[in-house]
Amino acid sequence: MHETGQGGRPGPFFVKMNDEPIGALLETAEEAARIAGAFLDERWDTERARHTKGLRDWVTDDDIEAQGLITDFIRARYPEHAFLTEEEDSTLPAAGQVCWIIDPIDGTSNYSRYVPLVCISVAAVAGAQVLAAAIYDPVRREMFSAGAGLGATYNGAPMAVSALNEPLEALIAFDWSHVEPLRSGLLPRLGRIAPRVHTLRAVGTAALTQAWVAAGRLDAYFNAALKPWDVAAGALLVREAGGRFTDWEGKPWDPRHHRESCLASNGHLHELLLSLLG
Repeated sequence: MHETGQGGRPGPFFVKMNDEPIGALLETAEEAARIAGAFLDERWDTERARHTKGLRDWVTDDDIEAQGLITDFIRARYPEHAFLTEEEDSTLPAAGQVCWIIDPIDGTSNYSRYVPLVCISVAAVAGAQVLAAAIYDPVRREMFSAGAGLGATYNGAPMAVSALNEPLEALIAFDWSHVEPLRSGLLPRLGRIAPRVHTLRAVGTAALTQAWVAAGRLDAYFNAALKPWDVAAGALLVREAGGRFTDWEGKPWDPRHHRESCLASNGHLHELLLSLLG
């Protein structure tokens, strides 16, 4: 039994809980992300072939090829697992004890314009739990990863969210939705938040920004409309690093019942930001 995912696509990642060792899943997530990262590094200075998927929604040929590298690697190791990927691929298994949620290039708009703020996001999910996650920045060769109950690491060293609890010192990030009504609805929220914090940043890659919250570089990140591949890895990273990851109503993110709004924070600023987001 499995539920329906976003846009009517299958939601294959909720069959039953998994017996795979979390450490092995984490190693696979990291290796897969590095393989795609090496490909993007090789491609960085080459010409981009960019296509439009929808309003303000781009895809490059490199997105599709990087995704294939990731899924081929994981399928060779776990042929019985399922996948939920940003770029649709009908050849991928639609049901399994574990689902791999993958964004091959988070920050495609940046990548297509040679802005060096991109990442690869890979997460292994079973039931309500994200078991393992890796977010890799191929430009700076930075790996942010976590296993459920194992903590979060940056390039192999333990990492934690910031201890900051003074809003006027806080660095907060956000991103713009593709959808016009959600963009307009964000403006009054920015007007409420901006006077209360040190600064706001729009980075253009949700997963990488969530990793930066987990690493203590930023104090919070929010977005009105994200897909599972934008948040699955980041949710585990932030939680394992000691922070909070919820929707704008304060409900913890659950892969079985994805809600598009998200707020990732160091925990100390969470309730204030929830009240300002409304």
